Amino acid sequence: MKTHILILAFACVTAANAAEKLHAISEAWQKSLTAEANSDYAGALDSVLAFKSAGGETYLAAVRAGWLSYLSKDYPKAIQYYTTAAKQEPRAITPHLGMMNVYQAQTKPEDVLRAAREVLKIDQYHRSTLLIAGEILFNQQDYRKAEVFFERAYKLMPEDPLGMSWFGWAQINQGQARMAAPLFEKLMQINPQGYMVHEGFGITHPGLMPPPPPPDQR
Repeated sequence: MKTHILILAFACVTAANAAEKLHAISEAWQKSLTAEANSDYAGALDSVLAFKSAGGETYLAAVRAGWLSYLSKDYPKAIQYYTTAAKQEPRAITPHLGMMNVYQAQTKPEDVLRAAREVLKIDQYHRSTLLIAGEILFNQQDYRKAEVFFERAYKLMPEDPLGMSWFGWAQINQGQARMAAPLFEKLMQINPQGYMVHEGFGITHPGLMPPPPPPDQR
């Protein structure tokens, strides 16, 4: 009987300790969220590190620490945390998207492109990343590679003027104005006031004067 009582007492203590630990972990996470909402990024980072120290899930801690370091503009730390998160969850795209944000903030197009390629290895149809990678290649005048990304983004969302325009201009810059013509015809139908739409239409439809854009209704 005494043995059973001791076992029961031990089980109760163990359960109480586990519940206390979970409470501490959850409380640290919630404190981090509250601090972030108040723009206290340093405090939010301290709380997420406390979350990890209390036994919180390591990937969650790393990826959130990367985000908070990015918000506080501590870019080297952000890359460090995101790199750790990427190693812990190799199929997760969030760490690589985070690194893209950091490199964009630092105006490092080559690093942005490298991070974008990591995202696309995991999800080749991640549309916003396709557009970012395509824009970098376009600005580097690598129009053929840019077209590959823009075409994929366009086919994912054929109604979007942004992808339509980038795809068309990538073709124009390769001397493929006739191929880009249908894209600019659609753009003239749905977004005639868009950036460089009239110019693109003029190039793809030589001799055909496009109608003036409608007045801005705003």
